[in-house]
Amino acid sequence: MQRLLFRIKILCLALTVLSLSACVHTPVSQTLFDAIPALGQDVDAISLNPNLRYLRVAVRGRVVLMVLGYIEPHAEGEINTWYSSEGEVLRLQNGRVIATIGLETDWRAVRNFSLPAWKNLDESTTVSYRRERDEMPGYRYGIAETVALYAIPAPSNSKLKGVPASDLRWFAESSDGLPLARYALRITDGELRVIYAEQCLSQEFCINWQTWPIN
Repeated sequence: MQRLLFRIKILCLALTVLSLSACVHTPVSQTLFDAIPALGQDVDAISLNPNLRYLRVAVRGRVVLMVLGYIEPHAEGEINTWYSSEGEVLRLQNGRVIATIGLETDWRAVRNFSLPAWKNLDESTTVSYRRERDEMPGYRYGIAETVALYAIPAPSNSKLKGVPASDLRWFAESSDGLPLARYALRITDGELRVIYAEQCLSQEFCINWQTWPIN
């Protein structure tokens, strides 16, 4: 019964997302509920479906697998929508959070302005861009902030699994009022892509995620 309720919750969230944008179906849209691990499973030990794409997400010491449900084409980079078995939804664009549903703190919508592509960054220069976000709880809309983006050495204290941090290119983002965000990138399918990231949605609530498994 509990599992069924989770499935119903995820379906409702999926319909909400689909009502807001036109999305491209991936294989998981056919088998979403069978693809997500059951509660209590060790996500690092389960057998994964090679036809699906997974995200390993850690939140407050809890580790879950999210499954890619939809890919939305976008001029500034495709938007990937990921689902967990407990009904959380994480939408990423170029490795950054642009929307969440069901978390302790939600960024319901994020708008980035003058944000350079990863491939265009000069590792010796700091660049700035403007971000606006809508946050729940609290009905805080249009929170505006300036974000500084710059390269950093490979850290020794990341939660990255399966690959040495020194094998990746690292960048950090800083903004007033939030802890530092960090992104690890490597060349994948001919493009520089984020494969691991850490980001705080409030001073107290932080998450990290990485593409899974690491190949």
